[in-house]
Amino acid sequence: MSRETIASPSAARLRRPAFSVDLAGRFSGSWRSVLVVYLASRLFSTSVLFAVYEVAKLAGATFITPGSDRSFLDFTSSWDADRYRTIALHGYPSTLPTDATGEVLPNEWAFLPVFPYLCHLLMVATGMDFIVAAPLLATVFGAGAAIVLHRLLVTKVGHTGALWAVLLFCFGPMAFVMSVGYAESLFLLLMFGGLLAMQRRNYPLVAAAGIVASCVRPGAPALALALGIPLIGRWHPGRGRPGGPRAGAGAGRATAAAAAAPTGAPARAAGDARTPRIAGVDPAPPAPVLAARTSARRAWAGLREFVVGGRMPKHELTTIVVAGLAMAAAGLAWPVVAHVVTGQSDAYLETEMAWWVDYVGRPAFVPLTPWFLLAGRWLGIGGVVLVLAIVASFTFWMTRRSTLRLGHEVVAFVAGFFAYLVAVFLPQQSLFRLLMPLSPVLGTPAISSRPWLRRTMLPGGAALQPVAVVLVFLFTAP
Repeated sequence: MSRETIASPSAARLRRPAFSVDLAGRFSGSWRSVLVVYLASRLFSTSVLFAVYEVAKLAGATFITPGSDRSFLDFTSSWDADRYRTIALHGYPSTLPTDATGEVLPNEWAFLPVFPYLCHLLMVATGMDFIVAAPLLATVFGAGAAIVLHRLLVTKVGHTGALWAVLLFCFGPMAFVMSVGYAESLFLLLMFGGLLAMQRRNYPLVAAAGIVASCVRPGAPALALALGIPLIGRWHPGRGRPGGPRAGAGAGRATAAAAAAPTGAPARAAGDARTPRIAGVDPAPPAPVLAARTSARRAWAGLREFVVGGRMPKHELTTIVVAGLAMAAAGLAWPVVAHVVTGQSDAYLETEMAWWVDYVGRPAFVPLTPWFLLAGRWLGIGGVVLVLAIVASFTFWMTRRSTLRLGHEVVAFVAGFFAYLVAVFLPQQSLFRLLMPLSPVLGTPAISSRPWLRRTMLPGGAALQPVAVVLVFLFTAP
């Protein structure tokens, strides 16, 4: 039996036991099936939030955000949503708040403007209160994110794999944030939409998604990083493959050289230690040096061929470069805006660092150190080892063959976003929701092709959602 036959959906159906229940297989391949999954998940998350709210009120629990105990809608508009409400109603402060020692306190400059201003527009247009407008927008944007996630994965792993990714995404432990007044839903929609546009080579749309996302949440430059992958992929469309044009040319040259050699002359391998030295002449460089030089020459020749030889149309190359530069500039714009409005050049950085005080004090910001700083502070050398183990495990997972099936755009974006988190973010309770943009990896066949694993992850994620609501929404900020 051929490999294609084994991997075909029809063969898989024949092998499946009659009593097997496949949730993804119960739905059609249309966007409606994704919407059904999403609406069911919103009903579940809203029920969890409401149950936690009612139990907390009956138990006399302390609600940290002032006024969040007045009603259920106030509860779903607490923590970050309360900051967004201030921005929607009053804008950003022109002066940074400080404590008695002059240190900057947490303030609204840490929250980007698109989501609260969209809430403001909806409030003005409909007369809604913020506590209605914000969760409503978050829920709608979440539906879009789920649909686009399915479209992003379906061409790579099929409908079943893509729908299982949506199920795990919508019922995951932190999925409740798509039912509260947070900007995560909009950010996820823009990130997944940008990746889908990248798959379809619609680079202006990629740029538009990345620029808007840069004003929703930090981390959008990861999309610009992923945009560089099409360049590499188009630059090496088979370079070095057996039987390719380069391989054929090399084989031809080797054959010609062999024919020109005297009959019976022993073949001498490159770098053979038996090569005689000539007096007064330095021996040839070591093999690694020769290999590096050869690779550099081939890379330069390939780049010239790529740019000059027309392997990618010049207008497409220009569009990719302009889109990447535009997204990179947008990612750096908000600190400049904060500087202009407040008159303080480090207004944004100082605001972000104000959230670090309870965990590590006020250290100087050094990229690539926050995870090690926190882990070393609380766990010592064991914490540093733990961070290294996490990074190594992530690298291993991203380089697995099943993960690479998701496509180079998805893999590059996920790797870039994780690198961003490691480089600049201090890991604390918010880390769990900040990992949600990594959700496309849920579509890897390593998960979707293992029924026991996906059927464990789905109820496991749903069971952890009430725990997450209590631990990182009721008592601390998610």
